Amino acid sequence: MMRFFGIFYWLVTSCVFAQSDTWWVYFADKNCNTSISLSKSAIDKRLKKKIPIDFYDYAICQSYIDTVSHYDVIIRRHSRWLNAVSIKTNSSEVLDLLLSHKFIKKIKPVLKLKPETKYFSNELLDVSPSLRLSSSLLYGASFNQIDMLGGVGLHNEGYLGNGISIAVFDAGFIGVESLPIFDNLWLNNQIIDTYDFVDNDSDVFVGSVHGTMVLSTMGGYMADSLIGTAPEANYMLFRTEDSASETLIEEDYWAAAAEYADSVGVDIINSSLGYTILYDDTLNSHSYMDMDGNSTIITKAADLAASRGILVVNSAGNSGNSDWYYIGAPADGDSVLAVGAVNAMGQIASFSSRGPTYDGRIKPNICAQGVLSTVADQDSTIRYANGTSFSAPIIAGLSACLWQALLTEKPDVTNMDVFQVIQESAHLFESPNDSLGYGIPNFYLGFLNALELTHLIDTLQVYPNPYTDYFVIDYYIKEDSYIKIYNSLGQIILSKFIKKDFNRVIVDELSQIPQGVYFLTINNLQLHPIIKK
Repeated sequence: MMRFFGIFYWLVTSCVFAQSDTWWVYFADKNCNTSISLSKSAIDKRLKKKIPIDFYDYAICQSYIDTVSHYDVIIRRHSRWLNAVSIKTNSSEVLDLLLSHKFIKKIKPVLKLKPETKYFSNELLDVSPSLRLSSSLLYGASFNQIDMLGGVGLHNEGYLGNGISIAVFDAGFIGVESLPIFDNLWLNNQIIDTYDFVDNDSDVFVGSVHGTMVLSTMGGYMADSLIGTAPEANYMLFRTEDSASETLIEEDYWAAAAEYADSVGVDIINSSLGYTILYDDTLNSHSYMDMDGNSTIITKAADLAASRGILVVNSAGNSGNSDWYYIGAPADGDSVLAVGAVNAMGQIASFSSRGPTYDGRIKPNICAQGVLSTVADQDSTIRYANGTSFSAPIIAGLSACLWQALLTEKPDVTNMDVFQVIQESAHLFESPNDSLGYGIPNFYLGFLNALELTHLIDTLQVYPNPYTDYFVIDYYIKEDSYIKIYNSLGQIILSKFIKKDFNRVIVDELSQIPQGVYFLTINNLQLHPIIKK
């Protein structure tokens, strides 16, 4: 059997080696390490959100890394989530030697991905007084992209993202350090971290202006011209993509940034980056079949980030006019809030990538203005730009405002609570489609609906979680209700009537379902992840 495996591995590596010099080396266990790779802030947030520390939070065994580094390799990235390191080597013999170690589980190529097309518009903005609508903030040309989502209502209540941290993954942030529209962020120390995962340094103000425009839709502040959706949030700027026009992006950059974001306690990730055709070789190339939420490393990393309590907001993609047509990775993730693009009238943009996922789930989840979006320009003015690259951060910023608002009523509100409030506030929630998903959300309406819910439910505890045979729900609610359990496809697998007041219900009907994450709702309004182990 070992001889057959050796011959097979030689055949595989001889076929792909000429096309791949970067590899994932997966380790078999973490038995030699008990250190947790999380900051105190991240641990505090986990405890507050009742998310347990688990296998994915422990560091990789340093002795394993040391052994790998003794060979003729360059170690690129560590991944505690994958329990792997990515390496660069030009020697197939080295791979053979590495596989001889019992602690190495497998070796696979680091796949190379094709970045989505990034659209821009050269149309000039009309910032005439007619656009300067009455509000507590002078939005100027940015009014519509916020107001169509009910964002002005949240802002007028004083919810501007304060206390929420957003990690922005992009190709570069040229000008953020000097443009006046970002003065507010610097003066208030709201840019709290930067890192370039491509060049391995802290200078992210290189590479591209794309991230600059993305950030401006959230954190920009130029009265009477552009107000971002979350001008009081904190921001971490991470460069995860080399923007050279023909460059194929290697998947470990995004995954490394997501792990780091988790380790420092980020609340929201905005990724205005999407990837479609994955290139490596004939044995490892990917297609629409792999947009199933489980196949690409980037999508797995995005869903893992969500499982750590991070709201992951990702652009759906700009492939609606191309042969690809569908969403890309990581927008296919079941816990990723994928955002499509509409125009100012709420009509779907022709370029906006369509759903469903290959396994039939609704995507995009929601839509926002991505046609003639108002963004910062490099000459200290503002401009229009097109793409789901801009509809996504508009949503991410308002998500920060909504989260801030919900925390005032429910201190333990989770990322998936926010996810569901947003999705259920969308205008097509009862009749979604493959272009708009669940439609255009109304954040202010979602907030008001959630307020009604918190007044109905004073106490709710679910334990043990994860569970094996049964779990218990302790609750105090003010009216008779129904609990429903959904699987990851949104299918109801259990519905149960519960009476008002203080009570306890034991759920033992789900002992035989497959391992995985399920979701408990009360009256279809409040979401609680439940893990079957």
